[in-house]
Amino acid sequence: MAFINCPECNATISSKATTCPHCGAPIAPEIDNEQIQNQSQPTTIKEMPPKTWLLESILATLFCCLPFGIVGIVYASRVESNWYAGNRELAMSSSRTAKTWTLVSFACGILSIIITIIAWAFGLMAGILGGMNA
Repeated sequence: MAFINCPECNATISSKATTCPHCGAPIAPEIDNEQIQNQSQPTTIKEMPPKTWLLESILATLFCCLPFGIVGIVYASRVESNWYAGNRELAMSSSRTAKTWTLVSFACGILSIIITIIAWAFGLMAGILGGMNA
């Protein structure tokens, strides 16, 4: 163990200390040249996995179209597992497929709402017109 001088109070302290026991000043760790040379792998920025569409698939399943939403959930659940397993192309493909099925489920839900409103309007009109003829 080596000793160094505190940069604040100039007291002799251990080189492994993180703060000075006398004045409490923080001590910057010394960088060892061997540690720098032994780093064989450069630091890289980790890539983020593609969008999973899991939340959207669940909501589309609950509120729009159950069968197509379930297919979206299945593909959405595969995105991150494929990404972290190293299958980046399969993860991207699963993300695109999950998006497609989620949007199809959403479109089916909107279409069924429109058809229901049209049918309700025709029924209302038939009731009004039928009541006028009686």
